[in-house]
Amino acid sequence: MVEIPSNFIGDFKVGDNLVYNAGVLRSLCDHNGDGGLNKLVVVQVGAILEAALGQIIYRAQNFNREGVPNIAEADRQEIEGKKIDKLNNIIDVMRKYGLLDELEGGIYDELHALRKFRNKVHIQDDNQDVPCDEAVAFTPARCAWSLGLCATVLGFLSQKFPRPADVAKYVKPLRIPDA
Repeated sequence: MVEIPSNFIGDFKVGDNLVYNAGVLRSLCDHNGDGGLNKLVVVQVGAILEAALGQIIYRAQNFNREGVPNIAEADRQEIEGKKIDKLNNIIDVMRKYGLLDELEGGIYDELHALRKFRNKVHIQDDNQDVPCDEAVAFTPARCAWSLGLCATVLGFLSQKFPRPADVAKYVKPLRIPDA
């Protein structure tokens, strides 16, 4: 289990829901002995990361007095005026402003790959980047990869974009299963 401070979250209810969904993720992993829940794990990881990454954008758009550490004020103001509501757009904005660059290793491409697998929640989805056979798409390796990506990104958000100490502990820490 990896415990990550939720000090980067701006909207308490989203934070509360992230904590809840991290619990759902733990439950899925606890009951995934035969790999039959791999798809649900990957989809859940995608939902958690979309909400978490979205909180950095939310703070940039709404916390103009508090600001967001490690985002230049000029960039924050530019983000403030944009409509950014889908994971694809969130990833692209983060790439444009280099918000996750320190993670290296093609982090934006990895997040886009996760997004494509997450979109397989639609069984009929015809995505050329994801195998049509879901048993092939959602392997134990893919499941472990998504969990590792989740822990890495959430840990980075917590370290790089914390809120001021006096308001950073209103949401419980996120407890994410190890890969």
